[in-house]
Amino acid sequence: MTKAHKIDEYADEETGIEMAEDSDIQADHKLRETKSLIGNTPVVRRRSCLHSTCRVMMGIMATAVFCFMLIQLWSNYGDDIKARVFSPQIAGAGKFNVEGAEGKMFGMQFHKWVNSTLHVNMSKPEQELVQIDMNSYQDYTYKWEPHCLKITLEYPDALRLMVWSI
Repeated sequence: MTKAHKIDEYADEETGIEMAEDSDIQADHKLRETKSLIGNTPVVRRRSCLHSTCRVMMGIMATAVFCFMLIQLWSNYGDDIKARVFSPQIAGAGKFNVEGAEGKMFGMQFHKWVNSTLHVNMSKPEQELVQIDMNSYQDYTYKWEPHCLKITLEYPDALRLMVWSI
């Protein structure tokens, strides 16, 4: 038997695959692929460029609104926050007698006594509070000059000096 004879022999038999008629096929435009060919792995659709752009813009807007809210809160309540959080700090402290400084000093240096005026080298804090404690009660005045605090007493006496920055 030749090859041509074998092909003709099977030409009359049905193959088992039926073809549908064109009239039986309905147009269904809502078909969506939900599974891949590999298995039950769902098909992930990519988001559109417009959708991604809108999400990025919403994120930028939310961040900007949050920053503006923080700035507004700080402008309204910043001074109160600073007053409560940042307590007064000691800018300088020391003990002095008629001969000069006694012991260690903080943030200041003894310069000299002139009559009943004590000269102390230190810079003036932004908002200062000068606290002077003496052994005997007497009136005093103090005056700030560039890098110098002058304390004038009625008569020279031992004193303890504390300068606060408020």
